[in-house]
Amino acid sequence: MHFSKTLTSVAALALGAHAGLPVASVEFQSWESCDVGAPAVGEPKFKTDATATPLTCDKALVNRDWSIDFYSFKAHLDTKDALLCSGVTVWNDDSCSGEPVYFLPFHGEPVAQGQCLPDILDPGYVSFKLECFGHGGPGGPGGH
Repeated sequence: MHFSKTLTSVAALALGAHAGLPVASVEFQSWESCDVGAPAVGEPKFKTDATATPLTCDKALVNRDWSIDFYSFKAHLDTKDALLCSGVTVWNDDSCSGEPVYFLPFHGEPVAQGQCLPDILDPGYVSFKLECFGHGGPGGPGGH
C-alpha cells in the first residue's frame, strides 16, 4: 500500500510539473500533546504524507493509537503554479465529499503549519484537495 501511495504521489507530481497543475505536499500529523489553537511545533509522534491537487483527492488513515489526542496539518507548495492557491481543504472521509472539517490557508507563503486540533476526527480517513482559483477551486471550473 505504501509503495502504491508513493507511486500515486510521484505521478501527481509529474503531472503537475508537465501540465501546469498546482501540487502541494501535505503532512497529516498526530500528537500526544500540543497547545490547542497554537501552531503545532516540534516533532509529531506520527506523520503521514499525502499529495494535494485541485483535481485529485488523496487520503490518509486517521491514526487511532491510544496515545494520540491531537492532530495538525502542514502543507508545502511543490509547484510554481501552487503559489496561486489559497490553501488545502480537509475532509474526514476518503473522498473529499460532504462538509470539510478544516481549511489550512497558505496566506501567500510556500509552507503552512496548521494549528493544533483536539481529537475531533472520526475513525477512517482524512482526504485533501488543493483550493486554487481557475483549477477546480473556488471560482474555477468544478469549484466548490
